[in-house]
Amino acid sequence: MFDWLDPYSQLVAVGILINAILVLSLFVVFQCGVLSLATIGFMADGAYTASLLTTKQHWPPALAILAGALLAGALGYAFGRLVLHLRGIYLALGTFALGQVCILGIANISFTGGDQGIVGIPVIVTLGEMILVVLVIGVVLQVIHVSFIGRALRAIRLDERVAAGVGIDVGRYRALAFASSGVLAGLAGGLQAFETGVISPGQYSFTLLVQMLALAMIAGSYWWAGSLITAVVIGIVQQYIGTTNAVAEGLLYGGLLIVVMMVAPNGITDPRLLRRLIPGRLRRRRDVDPSPILKPDPLGSAPVTVE
Repeated sequence: MFDWLDPYSQLVAVGILINAILVLSLFVVFQCGVLSLATIGFMADGAYTASLLTTKQHWPPALAILAGALLAGALGYAFGRLVLHLRGIYLALGTFALGQVCILGIANISFTGGDQGIVGIPVIVTLGEMILVVLVIGVVLQVIHVSFIGRALRAIRLDERVAAGVGIDVGRYRALAFASSGVLAGLAGGLQAFETGVISPGQYSFTLLVQMLALAMIAGSYWWAGSLITAVVIGIVQQYIGTTNAVAEGLLYGGLLIVVMMVAPNGITDPRLLRRLIPGRLRRRRDVDPSPILKPDPLGSAPVTVE
């Protein structure tokens, strides 16, 4: 299907899409007002689970990747129910500690290969399969975005006390968002393992976390497509400037983040920014808001006011 692309370009494109899934995992928790720094740890969990199941237990790769994603999601949900009562910097530090514990645990357990990692993983992930995976994720996120759950998550981000006052179970929704973030990060890790054929704890570095976090902050927490487009565009630009040029990478991510924070502190998908960019006639049409509609909360018994 993509014979017009040389093998190296296809490999680069697959890597960009894997990073896009990782950014989407951050978006999921961003949209309910949670800053999670455990994403790289979940990615490592998914990668090692999928790799060990295939190389040691001879599971089919697709089933092993799914198992790794579900394990990361289960870990995210369990941790989320325990610590998501924390707020602000304390929650961020808690999630960062969780991610580091995951990576350090993997590096110090004998059957994972320790610092040497795992080699001999089948290289089976293709560009066509990656595009299909991203499309499926996009459809699921769009369905959630327009559903009761999406509205509840956005209400929690705007004001969790008001959200709780209208019957939204804030703790449960945040834990589900954390679990979903873990599933996406674990999926990205499993796909990367079967794309590179080798993994080691050193791949899941703080630098990677900072880069993905910068992309998520640039995109904002209003719409999943912004995170996807941002990750793809900046990934392509990064290839043009050279992946080995650390200074250029730092200027790219740092410079873009500074500019976006000055122009659009809430990200490039902030509706207020988009309204300023849309011509006046179209803006007047978009600014006509429907009256609030009272609909039931799918995870609770009380009604939720949505727009």
